[in-house]
Order: sequence, then structure tokens, then C-alpha cells
Amino acid sequence: MTLTQEQVAELKRQLSEQINNLPPEQREQAQHQIDNMNAEALEAMLKQQQAQQRASPDRQQPARPPETQKGIFRMIVDGDVPSKKLDENKEAVGVVSKRAVSKGHVLVIPKKAVEDSRNLPAGALSLAKKIARKMALKLKASSTEIQTSSAFGETIVNVIPVYDKPVNANSEAYESSEEEMTGVYDLFRVVKKPKIEKIKIKKKKQEEVLKLKRRVP
Repeated sequence: MTLTQEQVAELKRQLSEQINNLPPEQREQAQHQIDNMNAEALEAMLKQQQAQQRASPDRQQPARPPETQKGIFRMIVDGDVPSKKLDENKEAVGVVSKRAVSKGHVLVIPKKAVEDSRNLPAGALSLAKKIARKMALKLKASSTEIQTSSAFGETIVNVIPVYDKPVNANSEAYESSEEEMTGVYDLFRVVKKPKIEKIKIKKKKQEEVLKLKRRVP
């Protein structure tokens, strides 16, 4: 199922209506998540609700706001929505950010949700440092910033390339285009060249030819 632009807009409108009664801070956070949900995320949400409906066919379930669904970071980690994954280890995954403060902004998301930055796994920070080193080389950034931030009830790590002006996790973000995100992904991607197996050709040993002296009669 592929949602049309009209269907995406209608679903977002319905979700926005359902968060009107939330406290201001929660409503703002939920609205931000709704605004950033793409068609794939909305489809995944609908499939989840359809599965719940099949389990309880007598109970009609309208589209529910994101705070009652799996969060967007969990959906990225679990592969429910497509992402530009640059690297990962046992504890975290690094993806190109859709909401970027500079070209090449990367989010390092712990594979297990973390609320407090003090509980960030060491693997998340080591992955951020690894990506930052690559970033300086691949994107020709003058420097990089590694900063934590909180969104949707989780703490993540931002790896931000700095070019001509200072930026940080709180700088004004913009909607990164698919072309820009793909360009960053392609720069980071390491294409492994296939190993060329050397075929050893065994040379047949030349048979020794015995030269016999001609016998004089």
C-alpha cells in the first residue's frame, strides 16, 4: 500500500486533532513528531493498528497520536521505516538526519531506548566519534560537534559537521532533501571491491626427452 499525498495530509490532520487535549509541552512534542512522519512511517502505523483491529474485530480503533505508538527512533532502529544508515555497532545505529542543522548531520540512536543522557551506552558515543572522524574527511568539514539531545522521550547523539559558521544541536534545522541525504550516504558508504581470486595454472612438466646416441654399425 502506497499512501497518496492527500492521504498523508488527511492522516496527519486526524492525528493533530487527537492531541489537542494534551498538555502544551506534550502537544508540541507530539505535533513535531506528526509533522516529521513520512508516508512510510504512517503506513507502518496503519499496519500496526490494522493488526490490532484484526485481534479485536468488534472494536473500532481510529488513528492514534504518535505518543501511543512506537516512537520514530524505535521505528528507525527496528527497520520499520527506511533510513540512510551510515554505520552501526551492537549498541547504536547512525543515520543521516532528515531534520538537519548542517549538511551531513547524523543521528546516533541507541538500539535500546535511553531517557537520561547519563545512561547512554559507551557504544553510542564510540560510534559517534567514529562517524565524526569520517565526517571530517568525507565532507571536508572544518570541525565536528558531538552533542546529546532529547526528543520524543529519548536521548540521542548528534554528530554535526561545522563548515563556515558555528552550529550545534539547538541551531535552526531545515528539511534535508532526499538528494542531499543520498549524497551524504554515498560519500560515507564504503564499497568493498570483490576479491579477485588468482587462478594458479599448473604447468605440465615437460617430459624429459632422452636423446640416445646413434649407434655406429
